[in-house]
Amino acid sequence: MSTMIQRLLSSLLAVCCAALAAHAQQAAPRAVVPQTAYEFGDIYKGETISNLFVIRNEGSADLIIKDFVGTCGCEVLNVDRVIAPGKAGWARVEISTASQPGGKFFKSALLHTNDPEHATINLTLMANVLTSGNGGPVKGVELRAGKHVGPVFVGPDLDDGVAVAPGQTATGEFLITVERGPLNVQRVESEGKVVRARVETVEPGRQYKVVFENLPTQSTTHESLRVITDSPALPVLPLTVHVKVQG
Repeated sequence: MSTMIQRLLSSLLAVCCAALAAHAQQAAPRAVVPQTAYEFGDIYKGETISNLFVIRNEGSADLIIKDFVGTCGCEVLNVDRVIAPGKAGWARVEISTASQPGGKFFKSALLHTNDPEHATINLTLMANVLTSGNGGPVKGVELRAGKHVGPVFVGPDLDDGVAVAPGQTATGEFLITVERGPLNVQRVESEGKVVRARVETVEPGRQYKVVFENLPTQSTTHESLRVITDSPALPVLPLTVHVKVQG
């Protein structure tokens, strides 16, 4: 009887080990990038273009971004390095057109992941750079402060702030102009520890303000805002508010 029990236990142990091994083999990340390219159309030489690419992990293990590299060295790149199963992250590609020749261009950046089926993902920005006859900036055109982010233009930048005396408050604003719609700004989210923020509609579907006011503080700090839209091309626009305390 003892021998039979031992054999039974050994068999059960073997089955459990096999099941665990099979589960371990099946657990893997799965990178899904709904949009891998963005076309900006006509852009004046000297403007900055940027896009946020959504990366979803539809697998059963952490998606790890091993590396994120540009193909020309002219890009500014940021990416969420680890994306948990069922979650989404972001990869941002940004290029200044100041040093680009006129005409159409394609600039790419490569994501290297631990997804065995999508080890490399190519993200591309495309635009047609408008120049003067000598290849310089277009004469008579004053460039706006800010940058293109997918379908919108954001000014004065994605980072802005206020300078205040200790314990005092001040207000500032971001201006969001829809240039490649349709897109509507729905709301702005924040932790509310540093600033209060709200959305003001200047022209529905065309232009919005994100107005912010810092809470009284004794030290320099900052807070991130999330502007929520109804556009799949830019569901979330991240902004950062800096509060500099002087004196």
